[in-house]
Amino acid sequence: MAKRTVGKSKLTAEVRQRLGEIAREAQWLLYGEGKCPEWGTSFAEIEDDAKEVGYELIRLLMQYSVIDQAEGMPKAALTSDSGEVAEGAGTEERTLETESGPVTWNEPQAYLPKSRKAFFPSVEGFGTGR
Repeated sequence: MAKRTVGKSKLTAEVRQRLGEIAREAQWLLYGEGKCPEWGTSFAEIEDDAKEVGYELIRLLMQYSVIDQAEGMPKAALTSDSGEVAEGAGTEERTLETESGPVTWNEPQAYLPKSRKAFFPSVEGFGTGR
C-alpha cells in the first residue's frame, strides 16, 4: 500500500509555475482578450470568479484522481488478509458530495469465491469515516 506523506506539500516550484500559467489562461477564458474584468468590477466579484474556477478545478482534480486510481487498481489489492484472492465483479458508480461539488467514479467490485463475501462492500458512509 502506498505511504501517504501527510503534511508534505506536492506544490513544487514546477507545479506552482504551471498553475500560474493555467491561471493566466483562465483569465483569458473568463474575461476574454482583455484578461481582466471591466473597470469598476469589485474585488469581491473578482474573488467570487476565482472561487468558482478554483472549486471546479478542485472537483475535477479529485474526480480524475479517483477515476485513474480505480482503473489502475493493482492485483495485490485483491488479496484479503487471509490470503484469499478476490475475483472482479464489475464496477458500481459511486458519487461523493464534496465541498467543491459531486465527484463520481466507477468503484471496482469484487468477491471472495471461497468465503463467498463481497470484498469491497458498498457502505453508505463512504468518505473519511470509512
